[in-house]
Parts: sequence; structure tokens; C-alpha cells
Amino acid sequence: MNLGLLQNVSAIRMAVVGFNYITSLGLAQLLVEAPHLDVAGSSTEVGGALELMESGPLDIVLVDSGMDRAELINTCTTLAAVPNPPRVVVMGDVDFKLAELLFLEGASAILHLGRIAEDLPTLLRVIHGGGASMLNAEALDALKDRDYHCNVLHKERFEGLNARERSVAEGIAEGLTNLQLAAAMHVSEATVKLLVSTVMNKLGVENRVRIAVSVTKAKFL
Repeated sequence: MNLGLLQNVSAIRMAVVGFNYITSLGLAQLLVEAPHLDVAGSSTEVGGALELMESGPLDIVLVDSGMDRAELINTCTTLAAVPNPPRVVVMGDVDFKLAELLFLEGASAILHLGRIAEDLPTLLRVIHGGGASMLNAEALDALKDRDYHCNVLHKERFEGLNARERSVAEGIAEGLTNLQLAAAMHVSEATVKLLVSTVMNKLGVENRVRIAVSVTKAKFL
């Protein structure tokens, strides 16, 4: 019996995104020594993590806070919108306003540099288990309150959709294409495109990823 294979079955499958080549190599070397972690790969952008998910779900994606601000936010949003999303862990120091936005866009935790030195593999295991946002209690309470009211708004907008618009929004959240939606709803693809545009307008979003996030948040309450 191969005990190594048995160990990997329960390992936390993860990826590293946004770090430069030298740093990602160093992180991989650090993390690969932890028996409870399985580093599937690294990439400078979120597309690499999405490619890794084609061969199996990721439990954690470790993201560099040093990425361009817009790219960092988009990375969190994109990963939060996939089916069975991973826990997104931002590594590095960020200001409170950015931290607030990252949590609202799907980040699970932010590891400040001072905490990383403690034991990164152990911290990742704790986060995988549902703990450790690495903010003080007051800041976390403020974020939770803001997130609740944000979800209420998403719910109100979602409930303002008619039956066909809801079907389109829910289908997009499940990853369906316009062609697949058209077949499921017995309408033309052109009709679906018009419905998608209407849904974006009513939800106050600008693309399909945002539709998926809005639907998820609306159903969270």
C-alpha cells in the first residue's frame, strides 16, 4: 500500500498567484515540506489558477497583495464566482479600505507580513478550516455589518427580477453559457443576450462574473 498516496488524498490542494518567479519558488519550497499541503502550481495571474482547477478543485489560493490593485480585486472576485470556490488568502500588508473591499469581493483571509513568519503552513491549515481573518475584532465586526447590508441590497435587486431574468441570473451563477441557457429555456440565443443585458442593468453590475457574485450574495441571506 502506498502511504504517500493516502497522505495526498487528505492534503489541502492549493495554488500561488501573483508572486514573482523567485518568490513563488521560495514559497513552493516552504509549503511543499508541509505534509498537509499539496501545492498544485503557481501563476502570475488568476488565469493560471483557473487552469489548475480544470484538473480538480483548489482548497486555497494564496494571492500576493503586491499585485496591481485592480488585478488583486479582480482575482478575488473571479475566484469567488467559480463553482466550489477556494478560500482566497491574500498575503501581505493592505490598508483597511482595501481589506474591506477584498473581503466583500470574496477573500477569506489576509495574512499580514508580521504573522506570516509564525508558521505559514499552520496558518493555512487554520484558514482552510474556516478560521483566522487576521483583522482585529472591531474591524472585523465593521466588515461583517457592511457585508450584511451589502447582501441585503443584492437580495432586493435579485427579487426585483422577473422569472425569466432570475433563470438567466441563476444559470450564469452556475456557469452556463448563453447557448446552454437558450436550450434550457427554449428561447433563442439572441433573447438570452437581451435578458443578460437586462439582468446586468437591474442588478447594477457590468459583466457575467458580477452577476454570479450578486446572485451568490443574494442567496447568502
